[in-house]
Amino acid sequence: MTKRDPFKYFKTSPKIIRLAVMMYVRYPL
Repeated sequence: MTKRDPFKYFKTSPKIIRLAVMMYVRYPL
């Protein structure tokens, strides 16, 4: 597994984060 910076990922793709948040809110585990 390659080590990746989560913060960097969020900054590079804020849209994906938003989508993930929406999904999480709609379907809370």
